[in-house]
Amino acid sequence: MHRITRRLVGLVAISVTSLGGIACTPYATFPSDGGSVVLTPGVYPVPQLMGKGLSETYARTVGDLALVGGSDADVEATPPPLIYALPPGVNKRDWRQVGILTEVESAREVTIADIEAGLPVWEIKQVRVRSNRAEVDVVYPSNGDLYQLATLVYLSEPFRAYQFDVFQRWLIPADRPRCESPVEMGRIAAEEAAADAAAAAAQEAADQAEAERVASENADADVETEDVGSE
Repeated sequence: MHRITRRLVGLVAISVTSLGGIACTPYATFPSDGGSVVLTPGVYPVPQLMGKGLSETYARTVGDLALVGGSDADVEATPPPLIYALPPGVNKRDWRQVGILTEVESAREVTIADIEAGLPVWEIKQVRVRSNRAEVDVVYPSNGDLYQLATLVYLSEPFRAYQFDVFQRWLIPADRPRCESPVEMGRIAAEEAAADAAAAAAQEAADQAEAERVASENADADVETEDVGSE
């Protein structure tokens, strides 16, 4: 009897120690918060959590926004599309993957034009994972130009995917999302390079024209000098 009791006490002690170790384990995050282990944005479960976080937040908040379209009698007004933004450091392939993982038909990557037009955008701010618990911070559009922060909590069982557990609106004003899309950044870089090349070509042509003008004036001056000398 005493042996069984000691064994049970030992198991309880081991369990408590294990739980304490899990509780003390710091979160791994993406993007980094400066002091934690950094998650890889293209490796499970980060893309999956970003996709789930966006779709869940979109479903819970898009109803607060005005419908779009429907100006014509034959066109039905619809909710705004899921325009999503991700943190810096996510490559083009993973941006596309996250959009697919949202399972929202209207989902598409944010563009500079969307930001300039003031269209509603849903933005992933951070993903945090610790053992069987994960949290996703999402900035979502509210009334007018106001953006606010929500945190979604996901839990998982061993060898199972993370499942949604809690949606917490913080009602804290957040900065308007930014466009960090590699596609857009690449397009802008290409446009800037083309503009720089065009400016350089124009400057070269102007310099050439100026050189030809100066050469022509010098030639005319030489001719006049020769004419004066012959007189």
